[in-house]
Amino acid sequence: MSEKEALSQFQTRLAGRLQSAEGNAGTESAIWLAVEIAGVGFMFPLNYSGEIFPWFEPQAIPYTKEWFLGVANLRGALCGVVSLAKYFDLPATMDSQDMTKIQMDRRLIGFHPSLDLNTVLAVDKLVGLKNRQQMTGTDVAGQHRDQQGLVWQEIDLRMLAQNPAFISIAQ
Repeated sequence: MSEKEALSQFQTRLAGRLQSAEGNAGTESAIWLAVEIAGVGFMFPLNYSGEIFPWFEPQAIPYTKEWFLGVANLRGALCGVVSLAKYFDLPATMDSQDMTKIQMDRRLIGFHPSLDLNTVLAVDKLVGLKNRQQMTGTDVAGQHRDQQGLVWQEIDLRMLAQNPAFISIAQ
């Protein structure tokens, strides 16, 4: 199975699970898209997440901040590509074998069209969906522990899209 077919099947399953979750809307459960970035687990609210793209090497743009990787043509739209690992200053502790695996798993996650931001976020790996009701809180705000004991940090994509530091890419 090709990478494109596998991603398409993942998106189909994701859409099905989202519709199922919306059908159970009486239980105020938050559904999150779980990703891994530099070995750290993050969760994006699914209602603010957009399309998932396979990794596409962006065209670098001079005089931009280090975390702005450049632009990519994704389905005819020119999108800025942001490395959240660099934006959050996460340490890169990968050896060459891990780096090869990450390059294969790497994806671009778009913002929901309602946020009006032609930007995608580079993530190392898609993990799947998480439901807040199946998690417990930690002592740190916005962090949750899943049933396997893994800690996940929430990223509010709506607030990120409105953050002046995030939308100012010039050096």
